[in-house]
Amino acid sequence: MFTLFEYGNQIAVKDRKGLENYLCTLWQNYKSLWLNNNNQDPNVSFRKEYQPFLSFDGEKAKANNFVGFVHCNDDFFEIYPKVFQYQPHLNKDLMHRHIFFWLSYCKKIKFPFNQSFLNNFEIDRFPELIIYLIANQINETVSARPYSAYEEIEEALLTPRGKINFNRYIRTLSLGKNQFIDCDYDPFVYDNKVNRIIKYCIRLLLTKTTIPQTLRMLNESINVLDEVDDQVCSIDQLNQIRIPTLFGEYEDVMHCCRMILENQIYSHAEYEMKNWSLLFPMEDVFEDFISGFLKEHFSQDFKIEPQKSELYLHQEPQTFNLQHDILLTNKKTKGKIIIDTKYKPRWGLKGSDNNKGVAQSDMYQMISYAYRRGTDKVILMYPNTSEKLAEDYVFNIQKSNESENIKIKVVDVPFWSSSDYKEVEPKLLIKLNNLLRNGF
Repeated sequence: MFTLFEYGNQIAVKDRKGLENYLCTLWQNYKSLWLNNNNQDPNVSFRKEYQPFLSFDGEKAKANNFVGFVHCNDDFFEIYPKVFQYQPHLNKDLMHRHIFFWLSYCKKIKFPFNQSFLNNFEIDRFPELIIYLIANQINETVSARPYSAYEEIEEALLTPRGKINFNRYIRTLSLGKNQFIDCDYDPFVYDNKVNRIIKYCIRLLLTKTTIPQTLRMLNESINVLDEVDDQVCSIDQLNQIRIPTLFGEYEDVMHCCRMILENQIYSHAEYEMKNWSLLFPMEDVFEDFISGFLKEHFSQDFKIEPQKSELYLHQEPQTFNLQHDILLTNKKTKGKIIIDTKYKPRWGLKGSDNNKGVAQSDMYQMISYAYRRGTDKVILMYPNTSEKLAEDYVFNIQKSNESENIKIKVVDVPFWSSSDYKEVEPKLLIKLNNLLRNGF
């Protein structure tokens, strides 16, 4: 198994064709999970031979902007955030804890685990770590509180039960089976859709793990679900399920099952998860983390609207939609601040760099946002590249024939630490507090 970083070094793959075909199929099946927020060109993204996860050069591959892991036949590698790639020592536990910390604030990306899950064991392989966490979540839930539900059944019976389905009954009569009565009824059963999906996902995980403790928990869960039928399940079946409020703890279990079914493509035996990946787009993680952090700590003073997109540059017809990453509205003054997150670490920033590491296209984008929104305050937010943050800088963009300027503030924010993820939260809170409450 190889360890990669986003846009880092290339590695030799054993089966480029098989790996590329798998990733293209994965993208085609589940691109809706990423497409809306990942700024993909639709003209490219919908081609069957397209996938955004890896770039290939002959028999070599390089990771793009997704982190997680990919396992396809004999090709198996993990991908970690590029902000850690220049650390002198590879510390997977540190990176895992950062990823869990970021995802704990994310709202769009569903990740049903938190830091407390990491405290009782040490697993340095990301796939085995995720499988262990899923196994633990499932085992604790199904053992503590078995899930029973009303399940609609259509059945031909000798004695009526529930309600008679006359449409089916008439068809049965035409076949000369007048002794059978077609009925629809809803028994309260343990062998239901939810438990069948859980059991199927457990069997898939059993083919992917070698950790004894994980295997033990998965087999314990199989024993608890012994009365549930073995049945191949799909993501479409999971999408039809609604968990009652009374069994709210099963929501996290369903998120775990979704992580499995949305990212696996089996090709041989029904219960073999031959290929499995779990991938997160880091642009979305960074944006969603900042948005969630603001909602958690600054909602008292600001109305916080992620992905605000009701404005267009051209009105009749409406074209060139403007989508702000985050729009803040001060609840007292009604003043607006546009925040645009840029997951582009400004490595090696020098005082002589007049652009301050900002791309010209990003600057044009921010000016159009501010002009159309009617605000003079824009923040371009970048992740830190070291423990010491780069100094803030304000670009004053003068409006033609107007006295007011558009102020575009470029800032680095604490997003990671080389020693402990716990250092990020207090530093980020101080940084954002000074940035938003002390003005420009």
